[in-house]
Amino acid sequence: MKYEDSDILAFISNKTKPISAPEKGAGSDKNAGPKESPENEAKVPENKYLVKDLLPEASGPDSLPAFEEFPVPSAEAPMEVDPQNSLNGGSNTGANTDSNTDSNTAVQALSGLLQAVLEPASSFSPAESSISRLSEKDELPFEAFDGYDSETTRVTPSLDDAFGIVTTGIEPLEITPSGATITGYIASARRSEIRLGTYVVVPYDGGEKLFARVGKLQYRQEFAVDDATEIHSRRMLNARASPMNEADYKFLACLDPLCILYRKKADRALTRRMADRIPRPNTPILPVTDRLEVQTGLNIPEEGVFLGHLSVGGELVKTHSEPETVAYYLRNDYLLGDPLIFRHMLICGSTGTGKTFLSKNILRQFMTEDNRYRLRNSPDKARKNPCLVIMDPQDEYSQLFEDNELLAEEDKFRFESENVTYGRIPSTKAFVAKVEGHKYPGDKSRAEQIEFTIPFSLVEYNSWLIAAAGMSELQHIGLEVLLGDFFKSSVPHTYLNFINHIENEGTRSYYVDSGKLHESSYDGIARRVNSRFFSKVFDQDATPITKILDKIFKPGQVSVFPTEYISSPRIRDLIVLTIMSLIVDNKLSTSGVEAIKETPIILALDEAHRYLSSANGEHARLIISRFADAARQGRKEALGLFLITQDPQDIDDTVFKQVNTKLILNLNNDAAITALKVPKEYERRIPYLKKGQMIIHSPDNSDIVEILGLSSCVVRHR
Repeated sequence: MKYEDSDILAFISNKTKPISAPEKGAGSDKNAGPKESPENEAKVPENKYLVKDLLPEASGPDSLPAFEEFPVPSAEAPMEVDPQNSLNGGSNTGANTDSNTDSNTAVQALSGLLQAVLEPASSFSPAESSISRLSEKDELPFEAFDGYDSETTRVTPSLDDAFGIVTTGIEPLEITPSGATITGYIASARRSEIRLGTYVVVPYDGGEKLFARVGKLQYRQEFAVDDATEIHSRRMLNARASPMNEADYKFLACLDPLCILYRKKADRALTRRMADRIPRPNTPILPVTDRLEVQTGLNIPEEGVFLGHLSVGGELVKTHSEPETVAYYLRNDYLLGDPLIFRHMLICGSTGTGKTFLSKNILRQFMTEDNRYRLRNSPDKARKNPCLVIMDPQDEYSQLFEDNELLAEEDKFRFESENVTYGRIPSTKAFVAKVEGHKYPGDKSRAEQIEFTIPFSLVEYNSWLIAAAGMSELQHIGLEVLLGDFFKSSVPHTYLNFINHIENEGTRSYYVDSGKLHESSYDGIARRVNSRFFSKVFDQDATPITKILDKIFKPGQVSVFPTEYISSPRIRDLIVLTIMSLIVDNKLSTSGVEAIKETPIILALDEAHRYLSSANGEHARLIISRFADAARQGRKEALGLFLITQDPQDIDDTVFKQVNTKLILNLNNDAAITALKVPKEYERRIPYLKKGQMIIHSPDNSDIVEILGLSSCVVRHR
């Protein structure tokens, strides 16, 4: 039935809809009947054409429960209503005492009808009601339904838990290959609990359930009431006015079907399929109270790497399970392919949104004793713990070495109940690059510190390490020619010897006069590589990093490379790119160093946009090319990229496309939000996410959802 465009009396006894009397008849006509008593004035407000005002005096949002059962008119007391008297309320011209009596009778009859309409379908069956005993001559208060199957439609959920019912009173129920239209009427007592994105289930006959998300909320006018009038607005704006009566409005929730939950006959395991059935009208809409139903409905793994708790609008989703929250896990096994860490992860958010806090909590979950990965090309096929390598521009991740002393016993109990790993990682080490004129304070953590230097010999196969960003393609080719000849020479292969080599006039004449290099190209190369920045980094008085690779890349170890103590961004970039190139070159090479080749590695790169930005020149193009290859082959070589940035739009598209899991915190940059390519309804939420609240887009793990991170850090965080 559709109420908003028709008078409720039109549904009584198949009578036609009456025409309302003019508004001036309500009390301004001089020929009006006797003045109503004070009692009647209290019951009949100014607008006597409001159907809601014909309800008993005690009606209201608190006194009329959404699913309270009401008696149905019996055959012994058939309902007869004169619609003209009901509408006029006994106040038309020429009204007498009898008209008042008729009006009271109409009020009582209409009140009973409204109660019957509001009664839920689950508590009413025509076969059991007194209406089935009425004779054909008796007048029914509504039309009987043909072919109504009371057995298949009777549902016995807890009506106290139901949000409302599925309704066809607004739009027809519809499901198509491209979408669905399923509208639910939400009872007044439960309206404050519904949020955009709330998860619900709608039962079918046979035990199946529609699992859906609330996709739209709206109010609609109830009956023939119109609140878009000047009189009504003034009444509501009056400070003495009573609050809005919820019974005057329909509160509707449009459901977006996600899947159908059912149990397989063979093993009775709960599983899901596409939404291919339509629910029946008047079926209750129920909150999801089973954690397994939520996880199955959203395709969230029941175990894996813990990332946070499922939430809607910043509020945790609660169930009747123990624990009551729903944990969100990232798939971390080989049942459906490689673990998703080797399909790469991205954490993005504006400054101050908790990226480092969240990253610590997530990275700690990967570093457990029983978390092991296999390498496809390993001779022994053994499973090994990963090595976590972190590029740390703020010197915060070495704190993984220490416990969070602020954790209470209650926090620890909660972590253990959901398989959340907490506590220090004793194998954490800080590897500090020695840079002339810069000293690492090392006062933020008690982790072991190991100093190293970058030998110039690494440039032999990575010429782009000293290729300045502005170097042209011809200059870069010339640089490779010069480096190739230099590394064939018998002199020690240091940076200073290379500079002396190319500044030698005899060397210059050899390359220019022979036509191997153009004069301007040669001079441009010599000018660009002879930099004070390079001399501060290469070949310092410390152990070369190539000599300690087995100490850096050990299974189960956290190797942190802090760079905060270095004031020059150019030197920072050189150090980070050197470590990254070591990992990539040895992972992709068939003859790579065993310490890197045979160890699963998670490379956490903070400020990732600095190193993986869109190619701008030959220097950047070479860097991106190498890391695009590493990203594509990561799952085969057990190399996972864990990227952290506030500017995801700056990461090169070839690398960005390889990232499977995106954890999106608050962002206010429109370009950054657009680059993430999430559905529009989630794009609109991103600027309003609170600290710790995030959107997770991981197509190979689950549907896109909102979660809340932990409120406490599992390791030290200062």
